[in-house]
Amino acid sequence: MLELNLLETTFEKCLKCNSCVASCPISNTTLDFGGPKHMGPELKRLVENQVTIDDKRIEWCTLCGNCDMSCPENVHVSTLTAFAKAIHSEHSGTKFRDFVLSNAEWVGKLASAFAPVTNLAMGMKPVRQVMEMVMGIPAERQFPAYRFKNFKQYYKKRHAATKRKVAYFVGCYATYNAPEVADSFVKVMANNGIEVAIPAQKCCGVPMFANGQMKQGLKNANYNINSLLEYVRQGYDVVLTCTSCTLALKKEYVSFVQTEDVKELAHSVYDADEYLRMLKENGELNMDLATMKEKAGYYAPCHMKAQGIGNPAMDILELIPGYQIQDVGADCCGQCGTFGFKTEKFDVSMKIGRSMAEAVKATEADYTVTECGMCKNQLDQLTDKTVKHPMQILAESYERAKILA
Repeated sequence: MLELNLLETTFEKCLKCNSCVASCPISNTTLDFGGPKHMGPELKRLVENQVTIDDKRIEWCTLCGNCDMSCPENVHVSTLTAFAKAIHSEHSGTKFRDFVLSNAEWVGKLASAFAPVTNLAMGMKPVRQVMEMVMGIPAERQFPAYRFKNFKQYYKKRHAATKRKVAYFVGCYATYNAPEVADSFVKVMANNGIEVAIPAQKCCGVPMFANGQMKQGLKNANYNINSLLEYVRQGYDVVLTCTSCTLALKKEYVSFVQTEDVKELAHSVYDADEYLRMLKENGELNMDLATMKEKAGYYAPCHMKAQGIGNPAMDILELIPGYQIQDVGADCCGQCGTFGFKTEKFDVSMKIGRSMAEAVKATEADYTVTECGMCKNQLDQLTDKTVKHPMQILAESYERAKILA
């Protein structure tokens, strides 16, 4: 039986100030969730040295990290709620739907293997209605398309020979749904004289943690730690294009695993935009960027904000001559990873997302920029703007510069 992490003692510093509750997108939308204060530090206080308490309301927590960012005492609220979700899963069991959603890599492999059929079926109303009745996945929810030829099938480079070397943690989304993002990242690195290697890796575990599958998530975490650490010790920087994966390697692994190895790995982990900003600060970034007369609105994912590194995507894209980008200033998109794929959560997901959609519309940009694949999924459903990853824009600017040279 899992217990709340006994080494996690920050709950003792909770002032009951409700900052976490005020910043929680779910608490601000529905009363069905007990709120991060009650589901995190308060619940931990109750169970400390006592019997374990299983509270079904923890299912509403999305592990977005907003509670951690808002806490004035640096209480690790999301770590506490993650373990509470795991305890609830062990006590009450896991729905088949939630088990499927938590295994994003397995689903990605299977769906991409039959991509043309998968995508066609997922777009058929009768199929979606059956999925809602049988699995509890809302018929109205838009799904990202899968690619028959996924990134790892054609990019198999395992080692790099340049001065700076990058070990790329691709993640499930860029592998199976958006290989163009991974391709763009490799091109951006090449334009900066950096070779990209792909270490052996498994799903980062975020969908598992969010669905209470802590044991399986920790198996994936330890696999990734061991694999990536070999590269770090050979002088590689670990870089990611998905903010959820980045947050997992930087923060969640450290909180959940708590070993010296994971701390060593975390020091070498960068979001892709953060990494480019670091190159710029070191005078190493290739500034041969072509002019792009475009106006974009940037949507910052919750898992980017939770890293506490500012806004590196805008910092980098603003370097492109003629390029206009502004933060749309929106809060959580409401997709929240697998949360928005659940029938009982769908209305709340849409309600949260509408304010984001209004903010995007008010920006009057040509398209929207974001790093998160699930945020893109919600943007695609609620807005009429094309959504791009920062790496796609940078890669295009570098390529234009070569053509004009």
